[in-house]
Amino acid sequence: MRYLPLLAAAFSFNVFAASTPDAPHIYIQGQAKITTAADNVMLDVGIVEVNKDLMAAKQQADTTMAKAIKLAKQAGVLDKDINAGQISIHRENQYNRETNKQEFVGFRVSRSLSLTLKEIDKYPQLLQNLVSGGINEINQTQFVSSRFQELKQQAQEMAIKDAKSAAEEFASDFDVKIKGLYSASMSPIETNVQPYMRAKMANMVDAESGSFVPDAYHAGELVISASSYAIYLIEDK
Repeated sequence: MRYLPLLAAAFSFNVFAASTPDAPHIYIQGQAKITTAADNVMLDVGIVEVNKDLMAAKQQADTTMAKAIKLAKQAGVLDKDINAGQISIHRENQYNRETNKQEFVGFRVSRSLSLTLKEIDKYPQLLQNLVSGGINEINQTQFVSSRFQELKQQAQEMAIKDAKSAAEEFASDFDVKIKGLYSASMSPIETNVQPYMRAKMANMVDAESGSFVPDAYHAGELVISASSYAIYLIEDK
């Protein structure tokens, strides 16, 4: 009878009994990534007004926000993709070094606007219009894919297939036989060894989604990745 080789990188025995079997096995990691282009822009902007007259500051902030919402709608943003409900008001003071006192500057009124633009080619012009219309804070811009959940699911399925292929590759290279699957997870399994993985990750370029964006605001590529982990029982051929 031949004995299985003990490979520290892929074999482990009864160290973590709850997660690994007390039998020869291999720990495998499957990987996959999907490259796609953004087709949505999530934009978070705001307006800040400071005035010693509280009502004047609030009115100016409200006026600017109303104009910003109108501009967003003109760019094709739907009502359900606009959130402009947040407002904050507080007193703003400034330290005077000559008098060694805090002096009242005014009331600081802040309003925020979050929106999702689904026509990505309109983003540069919309941003310019918002700034020209009085928006003075650009908090965050995130280019995303409307198909993220679908593509994430595809990446997970590809990672599972990659794990199966990696197990078959390992078994062939080391002349052993896979008896069956012991456990599987989409997150790392608690064990004292590193998982075996193939040198080449499963890749897919999703060429269907994506739009032209002017160079100044090019969204680039989005990479959606996934990993799967599995422990297979093995035996000598």
